[in-house]
Amino acid sequence: MGNGGSASIASHVSVDLTKNAKIRSINFNESDLLTCLSNDYGYDKWMSKALEFYSMSGDLVIIISSSGESKNVISAANWCLENNFEFITFTGNKINNSLVKKNKNGLNFWVDSKSYNMIELSHLFALLMIIDRIIGKSEYKNL
Repeated sequence: MGNGGSASIASHVSVDLTKNAKIRSINFNESDLLTCLSNDYGYDKWMSKALEFYSMSGDLVIIISSSGESKNVISAANWCLENNFEFITFTGNKINNSLVKKNKNGLNFWVDSKSYNMIELSHLFALLMIIDRIIGKSEYKNL
C-alpha cells in the first residue's frame, strides 16, 4: 500500500506477485474503496480499515512511503503492530522517519535520498528484483 506514486508501485508489484510469483497479493487503489473508507473513517484511517476488512492471518503487509511520515501509512503500521501482522517498509528521506521507527524489529528498505523520483524508482526496482529472485529469474544472486 502507498500514496500517489507509491500506490502505483503497490499496484504494479501486486500484479507481478500474483501473476509471476504465484503469491496472492492485493492492493487498495480502487477509487470507490479509497473514497468510501476515507469518507466513513477519515483519510488517515483508510489504510488501516482496508487491512481490517481484507487481511488474513499470515499476510505480510508492504507499506511504501517516500517520506515515511503520512498519517495513513503510520495508521496502517499501527494496525499491523496491534494485530500482530508482519510488515516491511519502503521509505526514503530521513533514516529515522516515523514509519521506520514503528517497524524497529522488522525489515525496512530505506533510500538515502530526498528526491521523490529517486526514492520511488529505487522502491520499484528493489521490489521487482525481489519478485525476480522469488521466481528464480534474478541476475542478482546476492539479493
